[in-house]
Amino acid sequence: MTNKVRVIEIQSGEILFQCSMDESEKAYQYASDMEAIGLDVTVQAPSTMETLAHELGISRAEIQDKLVASMDEEIDSHNDDVDSCCFKN
Repeated sequence: MTNKVRVIEIQSGEILFQCSMDESEKAYQYASDMEAIGLDVTVQAPSTMETLAHELGISRAEIQDKLVASMDEEIDSHNDDVDSCCFKN
């Protein structure tokens, strides 16, 4: 997990540019410049939750495990409810 904003070339997955969250506008400008010359790029920036987790020392694996468990619980709660949208025709 990183607190960096990255500009990534979509085809290769190569990181073309990286900067701190405080300088995120530079990443968006760089991405715009790359798109202007015909490259397909994406900007990846950590969410507020990812940043908080990083600051608290929570690993990416722990976050993934908790996310999967939370999603499983949510799905199970809908599967148990016969009045939910999952059972309507």
